[in-house]
Amino acid sequence: MDDVFKDLEKKGKTDVDNLMKWIKDSKLIDATKEQEVKLKEMFKDVSSIQRVELEKFKEIIEKLALEQKKSVEQLSKQLAAEAPRFLDAAKAGVQAFREALEKK
Repeated sequence: MDDVFKDLEKKGKTDVDNLMKWIKDSKLIDATKEQEVKLKEMFKDVSSIQRVELEKFKEIIEKLALEQKKSVEQLSKQLAAEAPRFLDAAKAGVQAFREALEKK
């Protein structure tokens, strides 16, 4: 999970919205509005919503693990397993944005 996070960090993709999407795509939370609000609350203490630090992200994963009575290792493995699809989606989004800019 750390390596994926660092890769996202290099690409400037460690904002709250992207990290929440990664957590949802990895099925660490249910895709309900209630779960999303709860997760967003966990991010309220971050110093910047545009750039969440790895240590803060780990704290959030620890909280999720406690709530779900799972180990941090289990949740980290789920995040790592989803990482390739998540990174591919992020790359596709960037590519589409670039193409849209080139057409203008």
